[in-house]
Amino acid sequence: MTQDERVRVFVGSGEASLLERKTLIHSLRKNTRKPLDIYVFNGTHNSIELNDGEPFLAPMSLKVKYQNITEFSLYRYLIPEICNFQGKAIYLDSDTICLTDIGTLFETPVSDYDFIAKKDAYAGTDLWGLSVMLINCDKCRFDLELILDEIDRGFYSMTDFTGMSQAFLERHSYRIATLDPHWNVFDYWDRRTHLIHYTNLHTQPWKYQNHPYGELWFDYFKEALESGYITVKDIKLSIDRGYVRRNLLKGNFSAVGSSVNFLKKAFHFMKPLLAENRRRLGVFNQPA
Repeated sequence: MTQDERVRVFVGSGEASLLERKTLIHSLRKNTRKPLDIYVFNGTHNSIELNDGEPFLAPMSLKVKYQNITEFSLYRYLIPEICNFQGKAIYLDSDTICLTDIGTLFETPVSDYDFIAKKDAYAGTDLWGLSVMLINCDKCRFDLELILDEIDRGFYSMTDFTGMSQAFLERHSYRIATLDPHWNVFDYWDRRTHLIHYTNLHTQPWKYQNHPYGELWFDYFKEALESGYITVKDIKLSIDRGYVRRNLLKGNFSAVGSSVNFLKKAFHFMKPLLAENRRRLGVFNQPA
């Protein structure tokens, strides 16, 4: 990696992931020394945003788009094409936060491999975890139209493809190197963790309280809020649409004392929203 080479990171996201992706992006910018180019896939709108710029259309046909399991699950396979089949790029799911310099992952040699991913990611299976990937765009190619056609013809399943099972690799011989597991740690943290991935949909800290490592996410969320990167409008929109829990600003723990400081800081940012809600509900006109 040259001194002036920019670290390319793609984030899989959708409208429902607004606060997640902004918290992740804040963590990347805080901890990375090299300049970053951050591409956000917004699967809701089939669009891409580069460095918070105006969205542009993703090179994905509607036929492929409508096969997405989540809003963004297939977008990661567009990365080599978007990079003009040159250099390297990192892919991250939006429900993660990066706790160290992502540039060190970007500097990992890819050699003749197509990409690097988490091996044996799911207990009892041979599936790879592609939620964090370092992709060799010089070499790697994904023909989504062909792959989806083969899925329709029963050669393998969507799970075989997205997890790179042996059934899929028998037809498509991708060379996959093993990712240092500390770059994709599922719902756990210790001092060796580089990136924590909140995979359990029933414990994600923006949806549920008391995740054992949810305070890590809230630390970055609070910093992004205080810096202005996350806005009152972002929070209001996410709450109103049910993307996050309504008591998000109470923090990770349900105990009152643990969230007092956060509430004091958040109140400053949320006063306009609170006033609007009071007016809308007619609180000012209610009898004492």
